[in-house]
Amino acid sequence: MMRFESKVKYLSIALVMLLLAWAAGEFFAPERVATRSEMVSLLSAKPAEVASVDLSAAGKELHLARTGGQWTLVDGADRLPVQSSRVDALVAALAKAGRKRPIATGKEAWKNLGLDEAMAKEVKLSDAVGKPLLDLHAGNYGSTGSELYVRLGSSDASYTVDGSIASWLGADRGSWLDRRLFQSAADANSVQAFSIAADLVLDPAAKPVKPLKASWRFERTGEGWKGSARTLDAVSIESALRGLLNLEAADLLARAPGDAFAHVGATVKVELGSGKERMVEVGSGAGNGRFWIRASEGGQASPLGFQVSSYSLGAFLKDEDGFVKK
Repeated sequence: MMRFESKVKYLSIALVMLLLAWAAGEFFAPERVATRSEMVSLLSAKPAEVASVDLSAAGKELHLARTGGQWTLVDGADRLPVQSSRVDALVAALAKAGRKRPIATGKEAWKNLGLDEAMAKEVKLSDAVGKPLLDLHAGNYGSTGSELYVRLGSSDASYTVDGSIASWLGADRGSWLDRRLFQSAADANSVQAFSIAADLVLDPAAKPVKPLKASWRFERTGEGWKGSARTLDAVSIESALRGLLNLEAADLLARAPGDAFAHVGATVKVELGSGKERMVEVGSGAGNGRFWIRASEGGQASPLGFQVSSYSLGAFLKDEDGFVKK
């Protein structure tokens, strides 16, 4: 007669075998296998291997290239600074594993999914020798709003993937460029002197036209700021300084036109506690309510040609009366 301990032993073994059989059935079930096969990275390489990104949308195209860990926008023979962290975030988003669900196998589905050539946004990633790592066309959002219709490479098939990548797939150059006039940070509290010499019309379309003629210099004191004999509004001055120190261009080119600074309409200087100086010079109009700007930092002039809106300039380009305490 089988002892009680033996029965428990054999029953335990049988239970373990049943549990293993159930787990294997679940693991190898066709729907489970299909789900696992869909959990793939869209990128066929490590993010660090990506050396170029090509974006196209609505007839616009951008080519971004990485050299020595730094991304730039290739504009003909020129290279412009971009927000490298933004490009890295795009690559990382594409590299993340996500569920790729099949939707259709033929081209006839493309138009309804926003995947035809006229509507789709495209991103191509390549390595340093030009080997393609990803060629993705993105269309409309799926029915849940959290997924995106895509097609890959030369395949006619379409899929849905995580829709969070959609926000990165734009060819608007302004959203990728690093448009800061000053690359190193400086706080308004570090400014010891602030001066302007200006003779220009910020808004030629205004009726009547109001020329800005200004020549003043403010110095920081223990109590605030001093200029002329009038009492200055420290809050207004420091607000203007923040607008200047954090100034971003609406657009930029590798260099401004040759005659852009034939006449300098305004010169703005700030002197920092470190002894370094930052300067902005306003040249001729660049169209669309913008002016050509050149900037220098610590005596080093940027070679870039910045276009800054008259609205942004108006945050700090004022006559002395604009800073007098009311």
